[in-house]
Amino acid sequence: MNSFYSLLLPILGGCLFHSSTHAEPANLSLIKKTIIRYHDSGAYQQELTHAIHQAHAYMLKEITINQHRLHPKQLALVLDIDETSLSNYPKLVKRDFSGDYRQIHQEILAADSPAIKPMLALYRDALKHHVRVYFITGRMPSEAKATKLNLKRAGYTQWSGIYFRPKHYHQTSIVPFKAHTRALISQKGNTIVASIGDQYSDIKGGYAQKGFKLPNPYYFIS
Repeated sequence: MNSFYSLLLPILGGCLFHSSTHAEPANLSLIKKTIIRYHDSGAYQQELTHAIHQAHAYMLKEITINQHRLHPKQLALVLDIDETSLSNYPKLVKRDFSGDYRQIHQEILAADSPAIKPMLALYRDALKHHVRVYFITGRMPSEAKATKLNLKRAGYTQWSGIYFRPKHYHQTSIVPFKAHTRALISQKGNTIVASIGDQYSDIKGGYAQKGFKLPNPYYFIS
């Protein structure tokens, strides 16, 4: 009996003091520092540019194919805005990659976010080849005026449409809104050759020939 207890006690002690089987998550402060290094090293810009160049090359290929059709289609391109067409990185750093709706809303109203240059080049090339460009954004209708002003200031002009998340949209994911909007754009006689965004939720749901996901380690939108 004594030998039984001598074996049991170490086992119980192990259960009491080592019961957790989960590894400690990475430290949030260290993650933020890693993200800043990723951006400041140039790695983010390199990967972002590479992804946009892939989308650009695909669009040009589809334009060439379309030009050789007996009955060419009306091609269209769908873009997200934040971290796809415009960069908010300085603002993200300033608020330590956090912030509430009021802070973000005030940032949007400032209408001063710069263009992501490779995307602006793609955008202008699309217009040059008579590809219609539509923006679909999770921004609110109350931010429409400032958003349009910011896009124009950054060099994005002559778009064919811009769609904002409905005021009373209560879905937990943005996917249904964005997919439904692409469907509406398609119903207008457009063939969406590419949908480009920094979130997978920007490109899920169909109604585009191909989706292109841009890097974004800063935040996640379902």
